[in-house]
Amino acid sequence: MNAPSPSPNPLHFTRFRDIDPRPMKEFLVQKLLGAGEISCFFAKPGAGKSVLVSDMGCHIASGRPWFGRSVLRGAVLYVAAERAKLVERRMAAFRLHYGEADLPLAIVSGAIDLRSSPEHASLIAAYAKNLAEDTALPLRLIVIDTVSRVLAGGDENSSKDMGAFVSALSSLQETTGAHICIIHHIPQDGSNRMRGHGALLGAVDTTISIERTGKARVATVIKDNDGAEGQKIAFKLESVLLSTDPSTGTETWAPIAVPTDEEAAMANGEPNTLSRPQVIALRALHSAIADKGELAPECGHVPTGKRVVSLKLWADYAYGSGVSGSCEPRARQKAFKQAREALAVRGKVAVWEPYVWPLANS
Repeated sequence: MNAPSPSPNPLHFTRFRDIDPRPMKEFLVQKLLGAGEISCFFAKPGAGKSVLVSDMGCHIASGRPWFGRSVLRGAVLYVAAERAKLVERRMAAFRLHYGEADLPLAIVSGAIDLRSSPEHASLIAAYAKNLAEDTALPLRLIVIDTVSRVLAGGDENSSKDMGAFVSALSSLQETTGAHICIIHHIPQDGSNRMRGHGALLGAVDTTISIERTGKARVATVIKDNDGAEGQKIAFKLESVLLSTDPSTGTETWAPIAVPTDEEAAMANGEPNTLSRPQVIALRALHSAIADKGELAPECGHVPTGKRVVSLKLWADYAYGSGVSGSCEPRARQKAFKQAREALAVRGKVAVWEPYVWPLANS
């Protein structure tokens, strides 16, 4: 009896001398999203995250610059685990607005399980391969909309369930070579972070938070493994008329994401857009970092080599700097909390409890 053939080695071994000393990072969206990486766009419901990501996907498929950033053109697979018809209407709005008859883009929909069904991950990879072959273009992007739906009843706060999902993402990334972009929600308490277990944050290269301010919406880079945190994209939703029912006159509309000059000062991070408590809190953080900042422990959630302080120490420095005009403890706590949350939304600071650190543009 012949011995079974050894299975292919899934590991890679590289000597230091063989590492390219001048590597060039390839970007899917210039200076924003790396090719073949994993990103997460997160926000509360109604902030426009799915509209923004579908618009990005259409721009990548068409090769059009996206918000002034060049893109790496290629095939795009959009996994619509919820509201597939709504996703189709948004794609139709893009098609009508930009006059595109066809794009190397496809939508996969249905009850999708990326937690406990390896078959579903394999099916998505097969669809992606077929799309690339049919369009004769490399697959550049797979969108997963949304995390909660593809967990298929799993617990977002469970290390086991979220770990299984992360494993499925890594498998898709490895198999297809595409950038994987996931769409996610924030916690019910409204804090500006991705909902659920921290295993997901540790697995993604870039996270982008979307906040709505009146009619304007601002997408802010919160985490970037080797890029510029704090980058902002200001946009608004513009409705496109798709059709009119001839018998009733009922109109069907769908939104697209378009650049806006509204809130431009905030989007560009100008200092004069900050309120007095926010300026005081930000200066207090820099002072705390300068006086007592320490290198964060290796945890996968804080950039390597980043000097941090605890939230408590930051609060103490802010209180001592007069973040509130009142000496009453509750008033001081409220003023600091509001300033802290606003600074996080505007991409001035990043928080991974119990640590906080200023971002590059602050």
